[in-house]
Amino acid sequence: MTNESGHALYQGVLGHQRFAPGPHGFGYRLHYFWLNCRQLPAIGHSWLLKYEGFAAFSYRRKDYLPGAACLQQAVCDKVQQLGGELPIEDVYLLSPLANWGHYFSPLTLYYCYGQENQLHYLLAEVSNTPWNERHHYLIPMLEDGEFRHEKAFHVSPFNPLSMQYRWRINAPAEQLVCSISNYKNEQQVFSAWMTLTRQTLSVPAMKQLLIHNPWPNVLVKIRIYWHALTLFLKRNPVYAHSKKG
Repeated sequence: MTNESGHALYQGVLGHQRFAPGPHGFGYRLHYFWLNCRQLPAIGHSWLLKYEGFAAFSYRRKDYLPGAACLQQAVCDKVQQLGGELPIEDVYLLSPLANWGHYFSPLTLYYCYGQENQLHYLLAEVSNTPWNERHHYLIPMLEDGEFRHEKAFHVSPFNPLSMQYRWRINAPAEQLVCSISNYKNEQQVFSAWMTLTRQTLSVPAMKQLLIHNPWPNVLVKIRIYWHALTLFLKRNPVYAHSKKG
């Protein structure tokens, strides 16, 4: 891991708020790794953080976007497939890493930069559990930071497919903000957001992560099922999985 690599940590708060039909919300602390896809081998080879190996935190190519062996090339290919324009100069991965060999991420983000370090696109990789499927949305960076599109992928059994997503994103610097609101018939029914602060990716920082939560990926999965049970007990309607998208 080198200071020139561009790698970093982002830490902060993730929140969910359901407005209808049965209100429910929560907020948790979380961390994401911010990795320069051109410099992935530079993350290191220690027991704390390792490139393609077993460690407390490890980057493994198999955990991310399928396609080319080079993750940056796979992202560029997907951007072009979804209608985006090339060239893309740099791609930064915002994601959890495999933790003691276990990888789980409901949302992985690829920030795609053009010339002069201008953010052009956000490629969102959404996964669902327990189906273990993935879907990709391409969000262009607009002047007002908001982009709308129809939902095309089943994620939660408590949200129907017939909804509209409204994203708000910023170009990450010291602060990183990303929010997704779900609208049905022009009424907001759900919102998820994260507000994160950039930190140096260092040995002390990663040790602190482990002290605070040695199994973060497992805990995320437990929380998903716990809140699903809570929504079920609140008698929120359940929507069957659709194979659309």
